[in-house]
Amino acid sequence: MRSIITGAVALASAMALSACSDAGSTPVSAPSGPPSAAPIGSSAGPDATGAATTTTAAVPSRTPTTKATTTPAEPGSATSDLSELRRIGVTLGAGVLIDVADDGLDRYLAVGKNGVVDFTGTSATDATMMSLEAAPVSQKNRVVIKPPFYDEDLGAGSCVADTSGTALKLETCVAGRASQIWTIVPAGDSGQFELQGRFGVISVDNGKITSSGGYTGLQTKRF
Repeated sequence: MRSIITGAVALASAMALSACSDAGSTPVSAPSGPPSAAPIGSSAGPDATGAATTTTAAVPSRTPTTKATTTPAEPGSATSDLSELRRIGVTLGAGVLIDVADDGLDRYLAVGKNGVVDFTGTSATDATMMSLEAAPVSQKNRVVIKPPFYDEDLGAGSCVADTSGTALKLETCVAGRASQIWTIVPAGDSGQFELQGRFGVISVDNGKITSSGGYTGLQTKRF
């Protein structure tokens, strides 16, 4: 009887030791925390003070793919050669309307309020009368645009200047100033042309110079 009890006690002790051994061999991992939240919003990071920074979108502007280069002529030297333009029918040195050729509308280059120049003219007026004059540079097909009505007073006169925005502006003529020199690029033999300024080719949409799309073909009409 004692041997049976002793055997049972020994068996129970062995089972307890085995259970303790199994429990001790199983590692306990620390609970994992919630995943880090991904940043939301701008790709810009915090500044030196730790405050979040934001990026302001650039204002669209009419930027050229390639700028037209011009070299002012020496005083008394020959001006730009315009013979090719005369040959294809561009009217030079006289009052003209500069018209959008293929839009089916009367859209003329016009001087507006505060000297803003755009294709807002719809009839022949003092504001829409322009004159294409040879520019004082060595390259051919370069002109300045001088509205005769604004050149009646003594002095240097007024010239249409290109801008980095869309609308152009009227300013006092300065010989050789890059923004006042325009390249007339023939577009066939019918008198049509593209007008390229310091900031690219002029493009017109519904009577407004635009930074993208629109019509680029222009023509001169007798005033």
